[in-house]
Amino acid sequence: MSMLHYRRFGSGKTVVLQHGFVGSGEIFAPLSAQLAPNFDVIAPDLPGLGGSADIPAPDDVGELAKMLVETLTELDVDRFSILGHSLGSETALHLAMDFPERVEKLILYGGCPADLPERYESYEESIRRIDKDGIVPTAARIATTWTNAGARHPLYEFMRSCGVNSDQEGAKRLVRAMASFDVRERLGEVQAKTLIICGDMDRTTHPRHSIEMWENIRNAQLCILPNSAHAAHAEVPGIFNQIVLRFLMED
Repeated sequence: MSMLHYRRFGSGKTVVLQHGFVGSGEIFAPLSAQLAPNFDVIAPDLPGLGGSADIPAPDDVGELAKMLVETLTELDVDRFSILGHSLGSETALHLAMDFPERVEKLILYGGCPADLPERYESYEESIRRIDKDGIVPTAARIATTWTNAGARHPLYEFMRSCGVNSDQEGAKRLVRAMASFDVRERLGEVQAKTLIICGDMDRTTHPRHSIEMWENIRNAQLCILPNSAHAAHAEVPGIFNQIVLRFLMED
């Protein structure tokens, strides 16, 4: 087993920050800095992406969850809270269902339990564009969909840069993993205390997916952030970080 590349900050109870497609753990650097005074923060890079680009990516989200758990086990982390964004949210959700004894708190951010008919483009189109344009232009193009301001957002270049080191074939396998993901019938298995966050203008994961998870995960909390798209942590970082910190700190 190859350990996933990771960044680690702070001390205390462990919080895992799992990024999404064509990203890396670096995308959560500002949030990591906010959490580090109170928590042991681990931000792994998914296989095929970022510092884990040379690790073969699976085409199944359940396998992503297993690889993440194996890395955390190697780091001697038993129980932890996890925030997952987009593909990272799917990974965190699968992990919470497959390894319930490991997860204390679960934050599903910009996530979904299954298919995304409202996505800015179909999964098949994403694979076609990766083949046609290459991974660097694809990472740049996808990053424009994450905020309402697109390439004009002050953090656009930073977010784009987090995805340019992705492996092209690995990225295609991860798209296939997202395309086949469907855990709607398993949402009732989630045992961890759960917070669901989404932006009301998300073009990747429509808020209805967050509402569906909130309705089917026991005692889940729901937060829909106004005037925010897929990267609410970049568009409204103050309130986003405050909501996450409060949830993690409360009993």
